[in-house]
Amino acid sequence: MKVFFGRLVCLMLFWALAVGMGKTPTGEVPTPDVDFKATVRDDQDIPTKIHHATWEGVTFFIGTRGKGTVTVAFDKIKKVVSVGAAGADKSDFQITLRSGDVVTVTFLNDAKLQGVTSYGTFRILGKNIREITFE
Repeated sequence: MKVFFGRLVCLMLFWALAVGMGKTPTGEVPTPDVDFKATVRDDQDIPTKIHHATWEGVTFFIGTRGKGTVTVAFDKIKKVVSVGAAGADKSDFQITLRSGDVVTVTFLNDAKLQGVTSYGTFRILGKNIREITFE
């Protein structure tokens, strides 16, 4: 009986270790129909090239301008640059459109830009973005 119990414990321990080692990375990023490519420069000045870029899973930025809510589609954008904090949980960004117009929009700090790199998935919080340049 002691031998059986010992083997059962060893088998259960081996199974727990084997199952735990087989996990794969979680959290696939959304893949939009249109492949928007961009270079993201973070607050440590590290550039990262991404494709299939999304903002909170969609292909437009959503933020506030004054008391209103605005959306700006990725296909209209040339560059997005951080211009500073707008409060405890928000940051201001200047969006330069392909037309040359510039608009300032406030984003939530915990909103995420996501994409795919040549080596895996990429996510960055709005508060950590210094600049995004769309191709």
